[in-house]
Amino acid sequence: MTGGAHTTPEQVISGLREWFDDRFSHLSNLAAGLVSALALDEAGRIELSTAARRGMKSTAAKFLAEHPIVDGCGLIFAHSTLGTEVGRLEWWVREDESRFARYSFGVVPGADRYYDYEHHEWFVRAYAEGHSAAVGPYIDYLGVEAYIVTLTVPAVVDGRRVGAVGTDLQVDDIEHHLLPILGGCDAEIAVLTRHGTVLVSNSARYLPGELVTEPVPGARIEPLTEVADGMHVLVAERVAG
Repeated sequence: MTGGAHTTPEQVISGLREWFDDRFSHLSNLAAGLVSALALDEAGRIELSTAARRGMKSTAAKFLAEHPIVDGCGLIFAHSTLGTEVGRLEWWVREDESRFARYSFGVVPGADRYYDYEHHEWFVRAYAEGHSAAVGPYIDYLGVEAYIVTLTVPAVVDGRRVGAVGTDLQVDDIEHHLLPILGGCDAEIAVLTRHGTVLVSNSARYLPGELVTEPVPGARIEPLTEVADGMHVLVAERVAG
């Protein structure tokens, strides 16, 4: 759905929900593809074979090719699943429109640029709590100096959570897709993260990245969608002038 003249708040909210539901549906399909070649050993741990990694690479590259809005995607393993203190991320990033590469993170404790991902909200919510999650905006760890949002779902093998599967989306790209949905509505509408930060809006009163602590009188806030756990939509009457 795209916005237009006299678009009602209900139509806008429906369009926003449809967009986020679609993103998480694609992410769930990615998760299924990435874990399809994995299995647990007798100790309940995963050993990544060459064939499994090759299959994951093919799945990730196909996903990035089919979803231009996604900057990076992959499977992030819990340390306990690997039986080691050293982490592992099977993560691929977009180099250009047709080239994708695996990104190497600092996963050895104490090493330079150590990435202690198990304490990040997007990992905790997907792996430890078993929820889908939308976390951000925040500056990308990879240093592209862009604000991103990370979407994650649990990675499950043989009925056991082994980590998280995620995608990174730049806020600029999210705005490009969502502003047409927001356009043309007489009301001010803002998409809020779990922590009350504005992700995108159709009003200069609610700028991306700002924290909404006290909505204007008369504003209503309602859950965005069940899969985008914790995200909300704020609707307020537009102020003249």
